[in-house]
Amino acid sequence: MLPKQPKAALAVTALALLTLSACGGGENTASPASPSAAASSSASASASATASVEASPSESTAYSGGSKAPAGEYRPADEHGPAQNVPKPKAPEGMNVETLEGLEKFIGYWNDMRNYALQTGDVLPIRSLVDDSYTQEEDYYDSLQEIYSSGGWIVGGTQTIHYQKEQIHSLGDGHYSVAANFEAENMVLWFNNEARVYDNSMNVYRGIDIGVQFKNGHWTVLSADEVN
Repeated sequence: MLPKQPKAALAVTALALLTLSACGGGENTASPASPSAAASSSASASASATASVEASPSESTAYSGGSKAPAGEYRPADEHGPAQNVPKPKAPEGMNVETLEGLEKFIGYWNDMRNYALQTGDVLPIRSLVDDSYTQEEDYYDSLQEIYSSGGWIVGGTQTIHYQKEQIHSLGDGHYSVAANFEAENMVLWFNNEARVYDNSMNVYRGIDIGVQFKNGHWTVLSADEVN
C-alpha cells in the first residue's frame, strides 16, 4: 500500500504509474501484426492530449450511465462514474502447464485480469500472477486500489497484447521471454473532482519484453521491460 498522501499528490503518483507501467517511452523493436491499424484505432479515441478539467459527478454517488445498473448488466466507466458489473475473467483450462499453449493462455489471462483490475480497483486476484520482485507492477496495483478506495475511477485505458509465437523464447530453467506490444486505449482518471486525460495512441509502437517463469506448477510474471 502506498503511503497516505494528499489527493492531488496521489493522483499524480497514480497517473505516472498507470502510464509508465509496462508502457514506457522509446523506440519499438517488436512489431504487432498490424501496428498501423491498431494505432489508428487507439488514436481515434476521445482523448488526444493530457488535460485537467472539472468533474461534474459526486464521487460518492457516481454511476456510469447516470444510474445504478441492474444486477449482471455491464456498463463501462464514463464521466458519470466507474464501470459497473465488470465480468471477472476465469483462468482458462490448460493454462498451468509448461507448454507454448499454456504460456499463451497465461499471458492472455494476466492481461485480462489487469484490465479487470483497472476497471474495478480489485487487485487481489492479479497479485498471485506476479512475482513479488516485480515492484513496479505491485506499485501499479497499489495505486489502482488507492484510486478506487478514495472514490475515483478510470475510463478507458484497457490494453490488448500483440505478439507472435516466434517472439516467445525459452531461456532455460522455466524462464521465458515474450516480445510484445501493448495497444492501450486512451485513458481518463477521475479523481478528487478532476479529470486527467491521457493519449495512449503511441503505446503500440513501444516494444516490451515480458519475462515469465513456470515453477511449482504455475506461471508467474517476473518483469515487463521496454526494449530499446
